[in-house]
Amino acid sequence: MTARQAGKTEEEKVKLSKKKLTEIIKKIDICMMTTVAENGRLHSRPMSNNRNVDWGGDNWFFAFADSTQVQEVTANPNVNLAYALTDDIVFVSLVGKGRIVRDDAKKKKLWSDDLKRWFPDGYEDDSVVLIEVKAEHAFYWGKDGDGELKL
Repeated sequence: MTARQAGKTEEEKVKLSKKKLTEIIKKIDICMMTTVAENGRLHSRPMSNNRNVDWGGDNWFFAFADSTQVQEVTANPNVNLAYALTDDIVFVSLVGKGRIVRDDAKKKKLWSDDLKRWFPDGYEDDSVVLIEVKAEHAFYWGKDGDGELKL
């Protein structure tokens, strides 16, 4: 519970659900993925979810196996995903654990031709992996208030 929420009644808090999170995240192509660097500093970069969201708490991203984010998730699985719809004044922060997945069938299932701009050799390229982030907690801020959800 945030300090701002502490004084709110249950009726005043936003009722956050996986369905509501799915609707928000589907509208956002790029989020900021934050991982923990080797020196302990936080390291953020934009990542595309390609709006391929059927959300049950898992978030999938394509990356090159030798990328910084893959190295950092391998060393420390703590990840934060930050989503924003600034025109709508909607913000979501997901806290979870990341892992690297090397599964050709899963890559094929999640592949979108839009990804060719970053991965020109396609999902069959052995240097392309998936980062799965299993969300554990969600935080929400919007015009209608704020809320959080343990996943």
